[in-house]
Amino acid sequence: MIKLTPTLTAIALVCAAPFAAAAQEILPTRGDTISNFRSAGAWEIRKNETRDLCFASYKSDSGAIVQFGFAEGEEAGYLGLFSQAVANVPASQEIAVLANGNLYVGEATGMGPSIEDGYQGGYIIVNNPEFVKDIEVGKELVAFPDMPNSYVVDMRGAKNALYEVRKCTTELKAQ
Repeated sequence: MIKLTPTLTAIALVCAAPFAAAAQEILPTRGDTISNFRSAGAWEIRKNETRDLCFASYKSDSGAIVQFGFAEGEEAGYLGLFSQAVANVPASQEIAVLANGNLYVGEATGMGPSIEDGYQGGYIIVNNPEFVKDIEVGKELVAFPDMPNSYVVDMRGAKNALYEVRKCTTELKAQ
């Protein structure tokens, strides 16, 4: 993740409210039974056997962990950002994420520690199926656009990772 100087203008706004009930059902948390499914380039596909869903994650060059996944049926998706350099993640805060030219806004859920030791961060859940499509086709994603602490997330390879997440979830549900 790299800090950006915000100069974003003329972007499409797609309102998507987060929904808290889905968070408990789809977000990976400490204590879940999580194992590796396979790799898809730089992305690791992980099985969350506690929630019967799979998700993708990778560690960026800066050491940050990026995760994404979606609810069954892809009516909602989530993006998680975790870093060792984060101090005191708030329980919730407003967030905007720019993906593929579309701006998604909502409430970010600070989860504190990630599934990997030493990392903290949080998730944004979006109940808009376009978010999953934008993750799939996007090359980069910008969290907190037009704010002093914006971040660019490299999403190269997300299309293959999303394919593997779908395959993993299908296999997990069939067990």
